[in-house]
Amino acid sequence: MSTILGTERLPKRWIGALLLLMLVPLTVTAPYVLLEPEQPMSVVTFPDDLSPGPEGYLLVVLDGVGENIMRDASMMPNLVESMEESAVLSITTGPLTLSATCVREMMTGVPNAPIDGLKNFNMGHPGGADPWLLAAESNQYSVGMIGSYVMGNMYGDHDEIEFINTFEGHADYYEGDQATGDLLEQWLASDRHNVIAAHFSGPDKVGHKWGTVSDEYRNKMLDMDQHLSSLLRQVPQNWTVVVTADHGMTASGSHGSAEPDTRNVLALVTGPEIVATARAAGEQLDLAAMMLYDLGLDFPSQVNGRVPLDIFDASPDERAAAEAWNWEAGLLRHLFFHPGDEGVYRLDEINWEGIEAEPVVIRSLDVVISVGVLSLFFVLGFRAINRGQPTSVKEQYHLLTLGCVVAASVLFHANLSFSAMIPRAIGAAAVVWLVASSLGRTEVMDLGWTKQLYDAKPWLIALGFLSLIFLDLSKGTLILLVFWVFFWSMSAMTGGAKKHIPSSKTVYVLAVMAAFSFGSLRLWYALLPLFMLLTGVVLNKAFRLRPQSERVALWASWVLVVLSLSYVHRRLLGTHHLLKLVNMTPTSLSSAVLLLLIIVLFSVVFGFIHGREERRHFIIGCMVFLTIAMLLSRAEWAWLQWLTLAGLLVMYGLAWARREDESSHRFPIIHAALALHVMVSWGPWATIASLSILICLPALVKALIKAKEGQVSLLNHPQAFVAMAVFPWVVWILWWTLLGQVNGVQLCYEGICPHPRELDPGAVRVQGGYFGGGEQPPTWWMALMVVSPLFAVSVSLMHRMLKAGLDLAPYMLAQAVIVFGCLALYAYTPIYPRLVFSLTWNLFFALVQLFFAASAVWLHRRFEHRPPTSEVSG
Repeated sequence: MSTILGTERLPKRWIGALLLLMLVPLTVTAPYVLLEPEQPMSVVTFPDDLSPGPEGYLLVVLDGVGENIMRDASMMPNLVESMEESAVLSITTGPLTLSATCVREMMTGVPNAPIDGLKNFNMGHPGGADPWLLAAESNQYSVGMIGSYVMGNMYGDHDEIEFINTFEGHADYYEGDQATGDLLEQWLASDRHNVIAAHFSGPDKVGHKWGTVSDEYRNKMLDMDQHLSSLLRQVPQNWTVVVTADHGMTASGSHGSAEPDTRNVLALVTGPEIVATARAAGEQLDLAAMMLYDLGLDFPSQVNGRVPLDIFDASPDERAAAEAWNWEAGLLRHLFFHPGDEGVYRLDEINWEGIEAEPVVIRSLDVVISVGVLSLFFVLGFRAINRGQPTSVKEQYHLLTLGCVVAASVLFHANLSFSAMIPRAIGAAAVVWLVASSLGRTEVMDLGWTKQLYDAKPWLIALGFLSLIFLDLSKGTLILLVFWVFFWSMSAMTGGAKKHIPSSKTVYVLAVMAAFSFGSLRLWYALLPLFMLLTGVVLNKAFRLRPQSERVALWASWVLVVLSLSYVHRRLLGTHHLLKLVNMTPTSLSSAVLLLLIIVLFSVVFGFIHGREERRHFIIGCMVFLTIAMLLSRAEWAWLQWLTLAGLLVMYGLAWARREDESSHRFPIIHAALALHVMVSWGPWATIASLSILICLPALVKALIKAKEGQVSLLNHPQAFVAMAVFPWVVWILWWTLLGQVNGVQLCYEGICPHPRELDPGAVRVQGGYFGGGEQPPTWWMALMVVSPLFAVSVSLMHRMLKAGLDLAPYMLAQAVIVFGCLALYAYTPIYPRLVFSLTWNLFFALVQLFFAASAVWLHRRFEHRPPTSEVSG
């Protein structure tokens, strides 16, 4: 089989039109959705008939200590014992479980905007008044803060607040906490301040480095527990003390996502007006409201929290006065964002449920923009493809059906409260159809009973039938789309998917445009048709005629796909086995044996694919190199880490210098450089997974991409064009899944449902960020060490596809369409935070794919010393 020569150059007007369509929602809708909204400035005076209880207030923030740890007597015995004499609030954080976002919500009471997730290391104050600023302005209180940059970024510029930074760096496991405790002890003894916040960041750093199930973390928490217990004994009896956490952590030491382990924390409250046996639940924002009430401060209407009155020893009249005061501030906030509700709610009639809407609304202008740009997108696409040709009745029927599908997808996004799962299921179905219809096998197995299922009518009838059975459109739709996913995945192997696409190129291309522009795509589902395709390839009689190296590569690919489909369902199985492999290090005999076995197996595969007549030397060389790399990744000596990184740079330099040497006997230096790079940051399993896909890629391209004589164009060879747009996508998500970054399916009301996204900050392995960073690695170094291997492998994968003859222009165009689709659907996200995150992750996903592909094309130009085929022309 020959390789694909390339694609016809894309007309500039296509690119220009797509960019113009993106521009409108990008400049009008996206800022409204993503940027922080203006906050109300009104303040409600503290009621005269209420009086503050405590003479002082201490907030203790334990960084990264979730509810599961705070309740664990083997880690925090003193804290667990103190719960018997404390009010306990079960706190749920916001969905962004980063230190800065959580601390800001806790201290200011202002909800985070989605964009705040990108400001973790430079999160400023939202403006306006909050409990700490009001206390600092009061003659009754003096405010001091001790801890990390998080508080400093918010309050460091306020002269009326004393802030002392004790954060020593990302490898500050004990020193910073000790300094925080010493300073807190001095302040308490000298009465320097009577409103204090103390942030202990050590647990978070230890968790990131070793995980929460390690001996290092247990020892840290025991030390923290003893230290905290000693400090709390020195707090005056007439103070209120709140011991809480900003967020929790997963077992691997990650956070950032909305997993229960990261969102569930506790707040232990003691004080003169606190009921020690009280138990209640609340949001992290409520802690700011609680502080306002406890200290007798005015209530800024920008504070979006409710006072947990159940934990206070107050009379019915005092509770009623406090509730009315809290309600007035909440109502003012609501009317600021929803002025149309003026007159709907009254001050003398408390209705918290009625004002729980988000501070932004779906604007008519944004809806008009969304409908307008989507309509123009398809109208322009139709005109470019159809070229003025008359449409048949059959084409009109298909176009009408397609229009209904697009309208339904937009409608379901706009009404996500009806069913959050339907858009995800449609996204999964769209991805499966794209892969099956373009990469599907051409050998057709005659299954006559399936022919009718390639038409829309049976599916629409089944939808009505299932919805009637379950009396639920959401459940009926989801079950139907599950069948759709399995049917089209099977059809990819039988050949039916490729044979039964719409015969009209106009209809097919518009359907492809609709699928790529659907914002809630679930890319992991592409692995289902890929599994069926590879199964068909390896079981085909002609498979034995392939060279041995190709057979080994295809079987290895099949195994990787099986792993990616089977061991990722954390919410279904209770654990994420691939993520456990990613986080596995040779710290015990069993883990060391398992990792060495994996290295040996990969080395054998590597030798069969690359070794040829020198197979034994390649196997032994690969095994020795990977073992040494694994040992180097565990080095604790700074000089050895730096020497390792210097060697890595030398290997990359040699790979560049010898880029034109295609000798088959030469051990590929770029493979060695990538292996060492990934090993020191992401560990042994990520290294093996990355190299496995890289060495199997040529065989995958040859097996799944059918060659075309001459150049391929979207108008003349739409299936081949779409195949080239889809293939890099599928390969990348396979690799990303093997890195433990994707959750497969989960249980839900409708049954088994797709996970909301394929980008989970909470699953990123951060331990490698410490390698080579010295005693206190700066943030930029940690980010570099975590991200640079991802960039290097991604670009290498794309470049390997280019060398195999696969043009990346279709892929880049498809990713641009995905960006457009996400932007077009932003109009419906203001009242659905999860939809904001989902679309933003997918948009970010597509942008980084464009960056990887563009970088690979640039490198390909330098490697080949000739212009690439994927250019844009007029």
